Amino acid sequence: MNQAELVNKLDAYFEVDTFDESELWHTIIPPGDMRVYQRHALPEFVQGPWNGLMLNSTEEIDRVYLIVFPDQDVLDTILALELERGAPGALIYAHHPADFEESGRGFLGISEDQLEAMREHYISYYGCHAPLDCHPEISTIVALAKTIKLRDWEWFAPHHGRFEGVHGKVHDVAFGDFAEHLAAVTDLPYIRYNQIRFNGQPVEHIAVIPGGGDNAQHLQQAVDLGCDTYITGHWWLVGDYEYAAQQRAAMRKLVPQLPMNLLGLSHYASEMIVLRDQLPAWFRNVGIEARFIKQPNPWR
Repeated sequence: MNQAELVNKLDAYFEVDTFDESELWHTIIPPGDMRVYQRHALPEFVQGPWNGLMLNSTEEIDRVYLIVFPDQDVLDTILALELERGAPGALIYAHHPADFEESGRGFLGISEDQLEAMREHYISYYGCHAPLDCHPEISTIVALAKTIKLRDWEWFAPHHGRFEGVHGKVHDVAFGDFAEHLAAVTDLPYIRYNQIRFNGQPVEHIAVIPGGGDNAQHLQQAVDLGCDTYITGHWWLVGDYEYAAQQRAAMRKLVPQLPMNLLGLSHYASEMIVLRDQLPAWFRNVGIEARFIKQPNPWR
């Protein structure tokens, strides 16, 4: 398939030009890593909205790889798969333009070595962050809500003129049983103890915000909507970086006041469902194979 044709279809479907996230990524990607992007990424990406085609390595592709983060192991897996089949041309469709160490240093850029290896082996890179969070049909939110069989859901938590959360109902279920089910459907062996807060309520009215769920306004909105349970990627940040420390201090004050159960999966696990369950069919319908590549450690 012609890569430009596919990119145009992605741009149009996800309306990437309406989501300008340049300020976000220039703030959270370390300066040294940002200079690497400025050397290797397309000027219209790094000087634009930070959504869309980031690395242009080929004109023709016959496979798409779907990833949450450009984890080094994930990119190495893709490079190995492409080498094995002679590197005929591939596109990585990623939810994030940068890697994320949830238990470590936070957001980090893709290494220069890996960017060069991707270019050398005809692997392009397409980033789709807020557009994939906020799309009304195919999104991180819709995928997670469908997976837990959320009923009668409504949008909340405004984001880029749309929304980054939903709330709705499930059949009344015990908290422990629901937590086990949630781990199973997101391919987790368990939910980490520091992402569990049981407030003594059965699970019935749920707020869902995939990814980072440590926004105090979103938590309060969920309370105001009458939610008894809040599901996210992480509400308690464990990483060793400044923003994580700031948010831990804020959560220590806020969480004891919240009359809700809290469940954090992992940033990766809460957002991978759309890539695993929804996007392969979208790419198949436009005429190209797409493979989801798992991240080996969901909490790294």
